[in-house]
Amino acid sequence: MVYCQHVIFLIMKVGTMNTKEFNTYEDKEQFVQGVFSNIAKNYDLMNTLLSFGQDYFWRKFAVKEMNIGPYQHVLDVACGTCVFTKEALRQEPTLTVEALDFNAEMLEQGRERMAHADLLDQVNLVQGDAMALPYADNTFDAAMSGFAMRNVPDIKQVLSEMQRVVKPGGKVVVLELAKPSAFGFKQLYNFYFSYILPIIGKLSKDNSSYAWLPESLRRYPHQSEILEIWKSLGYENATYTELTGGIVAVHEGVVPESTTK
Repeated sequence: MVYCQHVIFLIMKVGTMNTKEFNTYEDKEQFVQGVFSNIAKNYDLMNTLLSFGQDYFWRKFAVKEMNIGPYQHVLDVACGTCVFTKEALRQEPTLTVEALDFNAEMLEQGRERMAHADLLDQVNLVQGDAMALPYADNTFDAAMSGFAMRNVPDIKQVLSEMQRVVKPGGKVVVLELAKPSAFGFKQLYNFYFSYILPIIGKLSKDNSSYAWLPESLRRYPHQSEILEIWKSLGYENATYTELTGGIVAVHEGVVPESTTK
């Protein structure tokens, strides 16, 4: 009953799909900061609802694609509440993880999760900018990011920064909502975002914050277009995998041995 009450509360918090215009990168950063400050405490439940409970399996798949080994040092870009970080440590308990996010409220939720799981000794939480990662070249063995690329001002810049800080031969993996093409999934997804969320949004007390999620998805390029960005940056073996009928896509690539870092 308590869980159902939380679900109902979160559904009522989902916003409508009004168009939001940004004149500069800074405008978008400031807006997104406010969005995540407002939704931080309900963010994980929102992801579970919007993914129809599949988000755990998506993260599990994405982490496996990194091929991480014992005692490696991994970067989680835009770590949010550290659910991706926790999954990486579940799959490889000897890891150390640098968990970076630009939003203090989301990081605090992540800190609480890591403390509850007794993982703070292996995780360094940092407030920082994915567009200008505060690390030297070739610092990490691998890097990952989950459900963040729709919110950054410049996708190519973030992918370039992730490439810069990962050692040659290391993998970069990004999990993000996508544009489903499979029959049935596409229709269901479009119906949900076009008709259900606007109705629910009218009941919300925080309409503008939750309105951003469907709008950000509309603005986000198709997964095939995102792949071209990876290739343009020189990632080796760049590819993507669609999961759950294309509701999400996992992009991945290997940092080349020779690069213009």
